[in-house]
Amino acid sequence: MKADQPNYVFNLSDVEVETLRRAALERNLSFDANKRTYSAAELSEYGLVREAYNSQELREMGVVNNKVVTSFDFEASSARETLLVDAPFASQIRKWQIPVDICEWRVFIAEFPKGTKVDPHVHAANTPASPGGSMRTVLKGSINYANRQYRPGDWFFIPNGIPYSFTTDHDQETVVMYKYAFFAVAEGNRFSHPIEIERYRVAATDAA
Repeated sequence: MKADQPNYVFNLSDVEVETLRRAALERNLSFDANKRTYSAAELSEYGLVREAYNSQELREMGVVNNKVVTSFDFEASSARETLLVDAPFASQIRKWQIPVDICEWRVFIAEFPKGTKVDPHVHAANTPASPGGSMRTVLKGSINYANRQYRPGDWFFIPNGIPYSFTTDHDQETVVMYKYAFFAVAEGNRFSHPIEIERYRVAATDAA
């Protein structure tokens, strides 16, 4: 699912331009260091996906840091529509950011239809020493990852730079709380550039 319409225009921050540069290098595409304005369709050509809403966007939507927020609140239920993010490696996933502005991680809820297969892919490491990564906690249903079944209450963390894929419960919808620390998230970055596993292997071979 794509969160933004193809013609939606983004004005990129410094860290988002750096994310675009990294994606261009990884994909052997041209890159203009002086260009700051891109449509969602243009960013998609570089493989960029919206991972989050930054603090400014959240404030514009009424999300503030000085009050308690729970799953029972209107902000939480409306986030399912207003804070959608991208889910490029499986079909029909609905994934949205929780309306809480804590910048070291972004936190999401992801809904997977029965028997979803998330295709093999890898998220680029933020840096070699501090790669970042993603943590998933199963709330409903189950995830089959690395020959183990994760049920409600179970969780797993995957550092960026490690390829992975998984499948979900074949008998019911699976719901997951997903925390992700991607490149420069604390500086307001909204994008990452994960790649398919075959492209990752080719890039690693070329680098060697």
